[in-house]
Amino acid sequence: MSDLLDEDLEFRGGTLQLSTDTNVAENSESNPTNNTDNLGRRKPPSSVNPSVLSGANSLTSSTSSFADARGSEDQLNPATEEATGIQAVFPRYDVPFDKENIKDFFTYRKGVVDTAIQECITALLFPEDGEYLGSWLLTEITLWDNEKERIVLLTSRLVMTIKYDFIAMKQLDFKKTYLDDLDTIVIGDLVYPPSSLVPRLNGIASGVTTVVKDCVIDRLCRRPSHEEVEHQNSKLFDPKYFEPRERHLRGVRLMWNKGEPIPLKTVWNPFSQDVPFLTFASHPIFWHKEGGPEEKATYDMETFAIKLQRAIENMTSSACCIHHSPIVIQSYVGVTSLLHNKTSMGFFKVRGKFSF
Repeated sequence: MSDLLDEDLEFRGGTLQLSTDTNVAENSESNPTNNTDNLGRRKPPSSVNPSVLSGANSLTSSTSSFADARGSEDQLNPATEEATGIQAVFPRYDVPFDKENIKDFFTYRKGVVDTAIQECITALLFPEDGEYLGSWLLTEITLWDNEKERIVLLTSRLVMTIKYDFIAMKQLDFKKTYLDDLDTIVIGDLVYPPSSLVPRLNGIASGVTTVVKDCVIDRLCRRPSHEEVEHQNSKLFDPKYFEPRERHLRGVRLMWNKGEPIPLKTVWNPFSQDVPFLTFASHPIFWHKEGGPEEKATYDMETFAIKLQRAIENMTSSACCIHHSPIVIQSYVGVTSLLHNKTSMGFFKVRGKFSF
């Protein structure tokens, strides 16, 4: 069932263009927090095009700078909200899911991820694959903007992406991407093209969810005080709830298309296995995992990106260019991806009386 829903058809339109180095420079100036990262990146040769997949004017149409979710946690701290009297809009769309829903994920259970990763390392990695560098549980974002739960193994020669069944505890499929084949790595915020309807649809879906939860379900499950009822009535159908929702999420994209646009037979075919890039973001558990950076590192895209960059820089034969700029998700309507991501169909979790 999950596999069928993952591959729902969807009409996609738009063009692919190659971005210029000016976009990268302007983005680094508008995001001073990336300056330290830019010091260590490899400068591309003058004859190499960055080949960042983007739509027309896509790097300047979306929000110019997204706050990293970890940096915005201080702004949304409950203590700060209580002191200032400002309440965060539900849902906090910079943090995927909430504490209660995250417990439905099978990967949230103690020991499940470590056991699965160790099994994959033992069964799938061989000496010819190179030195083992690290393992993660990340969210893969496909060409069709569908989020999927994936184990990622990194060695000195390749990146292995593994589809793993965390209910039956067995690996289902895997894909090897050799570092020598990569020509571009992009690290930055996930954005949509200017003509995309996805942010607007996300805003409508989040607004409806908020109204139903705060003003219907809460009243049925408990008896709010008179002041709470008045507060809920005052914020009912607040336009803020229905504003367009960008992803507000950072990611890393690994590309091996050598500057060429994706063929139409690949763009329009949801069953195609020839997509010349991989896009990863942090797993939702990252924002809810207890402990410090070391405990969260397994679910952190940033840690993976740092080790990947070091692996590329240690390869003298690699001509891969590393860029810090927005990553454009070429999704324009996104109805099926919206349903897929809102229902977490790409993750193994408990769904009522069923688990899949």
